[in-house]
Amino acid sequence: MSTVIATHITATQTKRRTATAKRPDPAARLRVSVTQPGKSVTLCAVAGEIDQFTIEDFRRDLIGCLNTAAPAVVVDLSLVTFFCVSGLRVLTEAREWTGHTGRTLRLVTGPRCVDRLLELASDTATFDIAPDRATALRDIA
Repeated sequence: MSTVIATHITATQTKRRTATAKRPDPAARLRVSVTQPGKSVTLCAVAGEIDQFTIEDFRRDLIGCLNTAAPAVVVDLSLVTFFCVSGLRVLTEAREWTGHTGRTLRLVTGPRCVDRLLELASDTATFDIAPDRATALRDIA
């Protein structure tokens, strides 16, 4: 003798399962601030998510700041909440660009999403990394 158990899904449960959240504006998900705390250093502070929706904004802001940067550039990623492989590619572009122009590029990391990706790519992408913003700025000055 077999028993059949029927599952009943209400219309409300079906709606919940198929509804997708509306993606917020990339500008609301990523903030990039460029300052010059000293005449020898440009600070690019990044906060939020670096993903497929914000990567072009990140690239534009970071590479754009390099055009007017001081001899040393610090990219502070300590407030990044998501970091995709494309973000690593942008950092690699920035490192190559600063190398060609004789500038120094230093990263401030901290979040696991950033550290893990840099760790996985360490064979091909090596960066000068400082433990925090104050150390990065002090060591350059």
